[in-house]
Amino acid sequence: MGKKSTVEEIREIVKGVSKNAEPVIDGAMKRAEPLIKDVTKKAEPIYNDIREKAEPIYNDIKEKAEPIYNDIKEKAAPAAKIVKNRSEKARKAAKTVSDDITLKAAKFSCKEEVFVQYNHHEIRTTDIIEKAKQDYVSKGNKPSNIREIQVYIKPSDNAAYYVVNHQETGKIGF
Repeated sequence: MGKKSTVEEIREIVKGVSKNAEPVIDGAMKRAEPLIKDVTKKAEPIYNDIREKAEPIYNDIKEKAEPIYNDIKEKAAPAAKIVKNRSEKARKAAKTVSDDITLKAAKFSCKEEVFVQYNHHEIRTTDIIEKAKQDYVSKGNKPSNIREIQVYIKPSDNAAYYVVNHQETGKIGF
C-alpha cells in the first residue's frame, strides 16, 4: 500500500480523539445532570415569584397603553393610506422605467448591419466607415483626433466621401 496522505492521518487522529473523548463526555454529562436538576428546582420558585409580581405591572402598562396605541393608530391611518397610495404609484413608475430601460437595452443589444448594394457590388456601411478612418489616419492624422465622421456613399462614383470633425474631407473608392 502507498503512503497515507496528511488528510487521512488527520482523520484517523480525529477518530481516535472522538472515540477516547466519548466516555469522558458521557461521565461529565452524568455528573452535571443532578446539578442541572438542582439549579432548575431552586430557580423555579424565584421565577414564579418574579412572574407573579410582574404580571400586574405588565397588565397595568398594557391597559394604560392601549388607548394611546389606538389613538396613534387612528391618527396615523390617513398618513398610512397616503404612503400606501404613493408607494403604489412609485411601484408603477418603477415598472414603467424598468420597461423603458428594457426596451432601450434591447435596441442596443440588437445586432445591426447595413449593406449598400448596387450593380454587382455589396458593401457594409461599417466597412466603409472603417476605410474612411484608415484613409484619414494614413494622411498623417491620429485616430484619437476623430470625434465625428460623416460618410456620404455615392454608388455612381464607386466611392464614398467623408468629413471628419466638420473640417477635413476625403474620398475612398470601393
